[in-house]
Amino acid sequence: MVLAVFTMFCIAMEMTRMYYSFSLSYIFLIWNLILAWMPYLLSIEFMKHDIQAKKILSFSIIGLWVLFLPNGPYIITDLIHLRNREPIPMWYDVLLVSTFAWHGLLLTLLSVRNMHHKLSHHFSPFKLSAGLLLLFLSSGYGLYLGRFLRWNSWDVFLRPFHLLHDSLIDLIHPFHHPRPILVTVIVCIILSFSYSIFYLINPKPHTDHEII
Repeated sequence: MVLAVFTMFCIAMEMTRMYYSFSLSYIFLIWNLILAWMPYLLSIEFMKHDIQAKKILSFSIIGLWVLFLPNGPYIITDLIHLRNREPIPMWYDVLLVSTFAWHGLLLTLLSVRNMHHKLSHHFSPFKLSAGLLLLFLSSGYGLYLGRFLRWNSWDVFLRPFHLLHDSLIDLIHPFHHPRPILVTVIVCIILSFSYSIFYLINPKPHTDHEII
């Protein structure tokens, strides 16, 4: 319930801005937040299934979850759009984007905790820690692909070869393209620290319906 109310508050902030500015500036934040909800909802669905009994379904959900996970922290990079836009004061836009960004990050951390808790019954702590590191690295690179190369999560299905081409150029010649490495590593570190603190505060997820 809390997450739903938080989402409504975010949307209300954007609607208020639209009403007073007669502008659709930052309307994209609502769509980005919807995408940030996807991994969280997938993690809730994943928690309902027996991995051993439904392996194909479980691994399909994991694949989609990994694919959509970068959409949460991606909203943080929407701060790049901040500038003076009359008649709305700058402080309001800062709070607007920051609120959406925090909500996106919160959904990301909650979804990772859900998956972590479920998989902890099947894998050792060492394997899970290694998996989390790889996950956050992939999320960092996914964020780079989305922000700088303008790829979307669903392009994996719609334009897989073009996406693979752009990715391989960066990976084959990493020293000629330092930005993807820096973005990937920095985002990985931020997510690692954020999740570590988040997990230490409350390692066990609530019931499926408690915070939706």
